[in-house]
Amino acid sequence: MSRRASRSGRSVWRRLLLLVGLIVFILWANLAAAIYLLWGAQQNYRALVDTEVPRLLLVGELSRHSADLAGLATSVLSGQTGEDAFVAETRSIGDAIRASLAAAGSGAEAVNPIGQGGLGATLAEVLLAAEAQRDLGARLDAQVEALRWLNVDIQDEVEPVLRDFDYNIAARMLELWQAGDPAARAALAASIGAEREERDIFAEIGSDAAVAMTLVVQGAVAEDAERVTQLETLLHDFRARLNERLSALPEAPELVTLRQSIDRLFALFAGEGSVIDHRRRWIEARDRAYQAITATLAEIDAIQTRLGDLSNTEREAVLARIEASAEQIRTMTFWLVGGTALVVGLGALGIDRLIRTRIVVPLRSLTERLMATAEAEAGPRGGDDLERLSFAVGEFQRAIAARDAAIETLRRTQDELVQAGKMAALGALSAGISHEINQPLGAISYRMSLLSDAAGAGDLPEVTRQAELVTALSERIQRIVQHLRRFARRGRFEPTALALDDLVGNPARLLEPRLREAGIALDLDPSLKGARVMGDPILTEQVVLNILTNAVDAVVDLGPEAPATRRRIRVAAEPEPEAWRLAVCDTGIGLGDLEPEAAMMPFVSTKQAGRGMGLGLSISYNIARDMGGDLTLAARADGPGAVATLRLPRAAEDDTHG
Repeated sequence: MSRRASRSGRSVWRRLLLLVGLIVFILWANLAAAIYLLWGAQQNYRALVDTEVPRLLLVGELSRHSADLAGLATSVLSGQTGEDAFVAETRSIGDAIRASLAAAGSGAEAVNPIGQGGLGATLAEVLLAAEAQRDLGARLDAQVEALRWLNVDIQDEVEPVLRDFDYNIAARMLELWQAGDPAARAALAASIGAEREERDIFAEIGSDAAVAMTLVVQGAVAEDAERVTQLETLLHDFRARLNERLSALPEAPELVTLRQSIDRLFALFAGEGSVIDHRRRWIEARDRAYQAITATLAEIDAIQTRLGDLSNTEREAVLARIEASAEQIRTMTFWLVGGTALVVGLGALGIDRLIRTRIVVPLRSLTERLMATAEAEAGPRGGDDLERLSFAVGEFQRAIAARDAAIETLRRTQDELVQAGKMAALGALSAGISHEINQPLGAISYRMSLLSDAAGAGDLPEVTRQAELVTALSERIQRIVQHLRRFARRGRFEPTALALDDLVGNPARLLEPRLREAGIALDLDPSLKGARVMGDPILTEQVVLNILTNAVDAVVDLGPEAPATRRRIRVAAEPEPEAWRLAVCDTGIGLGDLEPEAAMMPFVSTKQAGRGMGLGLSISYNIARDMGGDLTLAARADGPGAVATLRLPRAAEDDTHG
């Protein structure tokens, strides 16, 4: 029957697969025809894109470059752009125009190949004019700087001579006032007049030289040729005046340097290579640059016009091809939709028949089985198969939910048992814990008495020492209480990396009073150092405490007459590739006739009546299993006693190597 069902299932899926495959094949055939037509339309669109889009992009980029050139022309005329910036911007715009024409492809190159007259020539002329303007500007800056130093030299020549004239005139005026002879007074008056005349000539030379230099500086920054011509005329007048005044002076050696400075001044504003000549050529270069920019704008406008004419001519033919392709696509879309609807309808009929005969019947059988498994009452009558199946699935889910609730109840019961085990362990340790707390409390009382005596005697160092001892004792009590509170806290399983020596050391400290009272030696093997395991710190410590408590009880049950060799408990660790095994060996009464597996069962104990409920090992076993480990119990092979082995997963940051 199973083989028949398997063959039937394969037959259903084979038929369904063949039917779906046929439908998909027909749909793919229709889709292939549509893709072919779309491909033809795509070719037409691509032809349009390949020819028109580059031209449109080129027109847009040329428009942007035209705006840049117009802004550059405005900057040239207004003088807002420096010569270096003008050259750099001219080169940048020229390179951008060349790049745009080169990237536009064959259509743009057919309009105007860059560099073969037209736009290329005008761009080259703009760059030449810009470079000439930059070079002339640099020369003008150097000449203006030289002119400033020359003005300093001339003033340095004139001012000392003027001071000499003033001194001589003052001296002769004093002589004139003191002279009594009329002839001497007349000679002194004539000498004073000559001195004043020469002084006035020198003062006018200094003033005219300063004015001439100011006019030269104005000429160096003039913005039009007419202004340059006006300044040149004024400078020629000042040159004539300076020559006239220099000729009125005697040929004295102290005036040679002044005459040379005046000649250098004449050379800076008159003749070829002067400031006026360079500024006139600078204005001419600026005008040439503006004219070249205007011509470039005209060339760009002509290119845009020619590109527009070409686009209008070719666009009509391409649009006609696109319209024909669109008509084919519309026709194909009609046949594609109709064929798809026909195929889908026939396929739906076939699938419906197949589902009715091959799927609905098995679904009804599955519904009945689910209802039987969930032990539910009869489902709704009169509903369809899916409704009944939904009801059966709901009943099955409710059965699963009831099972999960029972499992959760068992888990809570286990948590309560774990907590009860903690409380039982703490109750068993209460006498030792009381001793551990009472001992430091008594010491605190004694130390407080000593502190009071020291305070009465005014012995401050002794007061400090006793206070520190009292603080240490109170901190010891606080650590004990914190450890007990942490151990007794209720909580869920929280795995973390734990040091194995701490897991053994903390319970050992709690059991220390019982160990001392019973005279039991606890040996902690060095193998515990460095070993790290994964587990919940509280629950793992509870397991270790239960194991150690059982070992202590087993040794105590030997009686007080047992020798010291039988009063030993040894704790050691042994590594595995993925875990650590913690072995607790005692020399107590052993398991007797009890099987090790039976000792893990609830309410099974080897202790005397009234000394335990038999839940410690059972709880510890379940805790170890929940943490991915294990707990086993066995008789010692080398003597009396028992061995409890706790296996815990190795932590990732374990310092040892197994």
